[in-house]
Amino acid sequence: MANEKKGKNPSNVVPFPNLPARLLEKGMASLKAKHYKESLSCFLQLLELNPGHPQGHLGVVLSLIELGQLQEAKTRAERMLKQGIGEYFDVLQIYLSVLIQLSAYDTVVSVVEAVLGEHQLPAAQAESFYQLLHFSRKMAEDPEPGVEFTPEPAEDRKQEIETLRSMLTSSEIHNQWIAMQQLSYMDPEEALSVYREFLANEEGHPGIKTMALNYLKSKNVEETVTLHKFGQLYSISLQELHDVYEEPFNLEVKKEVEDRLEQENPTLSQFALTIWWDYILAIYPQVPEPADRFFWSHALQCAAGKLSGMDACEELESEIEIHPETLQKAVEQLLDIERFTFGPNKFSDH
Repeated sequence: MANEKKGKNPSNVVPFPNLPARLLEKGMASLKAKHYKESLSCFLQLLELNPGHPQGHLGVVLSLIELGQLQEAKTRAERMLKQGIGEYFDVLQIYLSVLIQLSAYDTVVSVVEAVLGEHQLPAAQAESFYQLLHFSRKMAEDPEPGVEFTPEPAEDRKQEIETLRSMLTSSEIHNQWIAMQQLSYMDPEEALSVYREFLANEEGHPGIKTMALNYLKSKNVEETVTLHKFGQLYSISLQELHDVYEEPFNLEVKKEVEDRLEQENPTLSQFALTIWWDYILAIYPQVPEPADRFFWSHALQCAAGKLSGMDACEELESEIEIHPETLQKAVEQLLDIERFTFGPNKFSDH
């Protein structure tokens, strides 16, 4: 036995228990925290251990996109589609997003046409793809698509804006994101009516609405707009928008989370903080209630634990003087926002 152990090939050494799950958790947390080089490293290590891991492949593609390595992301997404890795329509949407960023509108048209011809889609999903098809055909006619809109007849310009307006009312978050990206190439004054309508609409992803507000502020648009989020209407002065990352209370919660978790479980700490910023950005201009950093640090630890497959909520409830139902309500708010903002099932293990 001793000789066998001595001569064993290091490549046959059994890795740490649950290492794939740990790499997935750390990769996801790093991706959400915008630490893209670290997330890419984690997902690549995961694929070394399990070459067919669908979440690992998806994580690599998403990390490459954020790092600006679009050609490699495109190649990997194509491979996932051809080999049937991951949820087909999730991968397809990401693939189409990369093609649009590469201004490969002819390819988008051919891919979407093939999808519509091969699949019986639900009405809402089919409409979303038809909108994308129409938009991509139009952009394919532009001599410099994806860079800027060139002068064109007023009627064509009007149709273009109406197409983008329609995409912003789509139930597909992907289409809302594409429309917002393309609107950013236009003169803000020309597209202002579309922004106003989107911000005031009851529907629409709260994160993309925040993107729209920040874009208009960056372009020095001096206007007060109506914002509809989570059933409430707000009047927002674009030039008075505050930076949520610099709000004193938000920073107090950040410090409390780090003090509680950084040494013991840095991955959980990082995950909890990404949940916190997602929540703050989504509920803006609301502020978190109660204004208690201890309460929110506990709620964030509980929420991060739940999303990571752990459950420390009962233990935490005994540490603070607050009714368990109140804590659980806050945890559910955090989880609801997180699922809505980051997208459901992208990294689930089913």
